Amino acid sequence: MSQKVIPVILLGLGNVGSTLLRQIIDTQATVARRKMLHLVPIGLADISGVLFDPEGLSENTLQAVLHAAANKRLLDTVTQTRTLDDLETLIPARAIVADVTASTETRSRLQTVLAAGGGVVLANKNPLIGSWQAVQQLFGNPMLRYECAVGAGLPVIDTLHYLLDTGDQVHQIEGCMSGTLGYLCAELERGIPYSQIIAQAREQGYTEPDPRDDLSGHDVARKALILARTAGWPLEMTDLAVEALYDESLVALSTEEFMAAADTLDAAYANRFRQARAGGHTLRYVAQVGPEGGTVKLRSVPQDSPLGTLRGPANYIALRTQRYADLPLVISGPGAGPEVTAAGVLGDMIKLAQQIV
Repeated sequence: MSQKVIPVILLGLGNVGSTLLRQIIDTQATVARRKMLHLVPIGLADISGVLFDPEGLSENTLQAVLHAAANKRLLDTVTQTRTLDDLETLIPARAIVADVTASTETRSRLQTVLAAGGGVVLANKNPLIGSWQAVQQLFGNPMLRYECAVGAGLPVIDTLHYLLDTGDQVHQIEGCMSGTLGYLCAELERGIPYSQIIAQAREQGYTEPDPRDDLSGHDVARKALILARTAGWPLEMTDLAVEALYDESLVALSTEEFMAAADTLDAAYANRFRQARAGGHTLRYVAQVGPEGGTVKLRSVPQDSPLGTLRGPANYIALRTQRYADLPLVISGPGAGPEVTAAGVLGDMIKLAQQIV
């Protein structure tokens, strides 16, 4: 049996995108042997433009791109690029496009790919969190896979689909879905001051440049919304009540002003954890969602519970369903990191390639 050639295009060459490109190159022999597939990168895009060759980008070009990405350089420093506006006309039918950006502007481009019979893989959450009316068709499209939009490479979306496909009904989804906020809670539990944790996490690259992007809880809320919609609940973001892990008075400050003022929160968070500990509990940042909506907030949980014993960047997602009513079905493991995220995207690409052929 001959190998089936599948053209692939990557949008985004940051940490995850460049890791994904390397994994595609490194696993070609394995994928060919196990799946009789040959994934051929024909296009790469970042904010500087597009590299494209319908016959497949050369090995030299791919290695030059990986070298540039490792040195935080854009594609237009490797060779001359086309404009991003050219991309839609370049994508061939039956190609697979992987969106590993954080862009809010890719949805229409991805819908064009799907309409042409191609496949789309998302690590980017933004195409899935618009109004339900705008995104409903994406959730119903069998050529769209988005496992890595929630929980990095953990099989959360696949498990939800399996439950629904076999006639189960999901009643509630609950869990810790942010490695960054999990780290924050674990350090606060140890008695480290809030401001010191935020400063260290920012310095080590665990947070966004403005830590409020993580501390706002909006990223967790987006993941909860995607899970809810996958479960069949047509919720909007306004159906989720989200607690930010900083005071409203700090919203208007610049990033550096916020960092300087973070110590004003030390006593409040230390006191909250102290009160929880006195009752045999601790605090975790938990998303809980059901058919009518949900909450994303700091919750008190028993210290010896699965959520209470969670450490570091681990994610924990519990699915309570008609079948799993007394004991929920639990998925837990690393919820962050370029290697596991990229591998999850690659896994989705391979599954889509099998559908295409």
